[in-house]
Amino acid sequence: MYVIDWLHKNAQHTPDKIALVDVESGRRVTYRQFDERASRFAEYLAEGLQLAPGTRVAVLAHNSSDYFEMLYGCAKAGMVMVCLNWRLPAAELLPILQDCTPEVLVAGDGFLAVAAELARTVPLRAVLHLADDEAADVPGGWTEYEAVLDAASGRIVEMPCRDESEVWHLLYTSGTTGKPKGVIQTYGMVFFNAVNAMLANKITRDDVFLNVLPFFHTGGLNLYANPVLHAGGTVHIMRQFEPQVVLDRLDSRSGEGITMFFAVPAVYLFLSQHAGFAQADFSGVRNMSAGGSPVPRPLLEAYLAKGVTICFGFGMTETGPTVFVCDEGTARRKIGTIGKPVGSMLTRIVDPLGNDVAPGERGELLIKGPGVTPGYWNLPEATSDAIRDGWLHSGDIAWRDEEGDYYIVDRAKDMYISGGENVYPAEVENVLFQLQGVAEAAVIGTPDERWGEAGMALVVLRAGASLDAAQVIAHCKAQLAGYKVPRHVRFVDALPRTPSGKVEKHKLRARFAG
Repeated sequence: MYVIDWLHKNAQHTPDKIALVDVESGRRVTYRQFDERASRFAEYLAEGLQLAPGTRVAVLAHNSSDYFEMLYGCAKAGMVMVCLNWRLPAAELLPILQDCTPEVLVAGDGFLAVAAELARTVPLRAVLHLADDEAADVPGGWTEYEAVLDAASGRIVEMPCRDESEVWHLLYTSGTTGKPKGVIQTYGMVFFNAVNAMLANKITRDDVFLNVLPFFHTGGLNLYANPVLHAGGTVHIMRQFEPQVVLDRLDSRSGEGITMFFAVPAVYLFLSQHAGFAQADFSGVRNMSAGGSPVPRPLLEAYLAKGVTICFGFGMTETGPTVFVCDEGTARRKIGTIGKPVGSMLTRIVDPLGNDVAPGERGELLIKGPGVTPGYWNLPEATSDAIRDGWLHSGDIAWRDEEGDYYIVDRAKDMYISGGENVYPAEVENVLFQLQGVAEAAVIGTPDERWGEAGMALVVLRAGASLDAAQVIAHCKAQLAGYKVPRHVRFVDALPRTPSGKVEKHKLRARFAG
């Protein structure tokens, strides 16, 4: 199957329709302008830099309309865009760049110093900076993004038909070993996710979507910005989540006309705790949905009291991400369900021997379909371990009822989700072991009213060593992104282990997670 340039197609059908609204700058970009600016970026990459197809272009920037121009520009030029997590320090970004070996790095507001540090180590053909950092001291030899676009001819570059298996972009997630894995995102994955999302959510060109999730996440790009753009609708892009701004935009009296909204549960919680929540009018927002971690029942009920049904879904970076989206009727009738698999996605629940389980029985969720990634960048062993006989092993424990609606019970792996961000304990434990006084360490997720889950570090000190919780947390803050830093530290005499020496984390959770 081949994927066509649907941006160009929409620019032909509705050239003057607003495609992107940049909330931070107030910039409003029509489909004609979107197509032209993406074409200018493509021309710069393919002709100005003469990069070969498949070359990686790394972007370290906040959400903006520029971000989507670069994404679609890479598609037109046949480049692979790498969406970098701006929450990571340079020490954590460096191995990612060394893995994907980009030739171009684009840095946005607030990230020029980090980009300069990376550029001193990683060989790059060009470094661009976005115009939103005009007051910054830009290193010599760097080029402004707008200057690149201005220098291009302005002719439209239509993306050639792409095979569905071709790589469009990379999204890096940390693995259980702590080493980041680049999840391959193909043109087919994005296309089928758009189709699945449009079917499940009835997305049309009349929809106006408010995006608050970061674009280095599949949720930011594909729940549901790309599907709305595919349908020819409008996407309002927030630089970062700000409760007051979100409430103002979602309010049906604002005139913004927002019809769709997606967020992680923590965002819905922060909105519900804001002073303006009680007076907000969401009657014009026809679809509010959530994913990333379970939504607490009291939070769902708070929105139900305002006439809003939050439809919960399930997906992964490896699945494009849409696998499940619950419809409103089922969400109200069965609080907690993720519904049935959507569109072209197939699912199974199996026991440890790989046999399908009966309704009501628990097992591992397996996923198959054109939305599933072909694998991990430069990691054939991790790919073959995750995808077996065409089925992606999610590592999540699930069950389904007699009507075929699914429920996620727990994660089979030790990963926990804090504020919508995946945290893998092994990565944090590796940092804890850098402290000289630490003999043993384990990290578990514990319930947290604000973030859904927060990390707890269980630490065994060496004989004679002296260390307090503040020192442990300070050390982690210096080495890790903020959401990975343990919120709690407990000092224990020993960690429970199996005869083979593995830490029994289920015993730690039973003792401490409450």
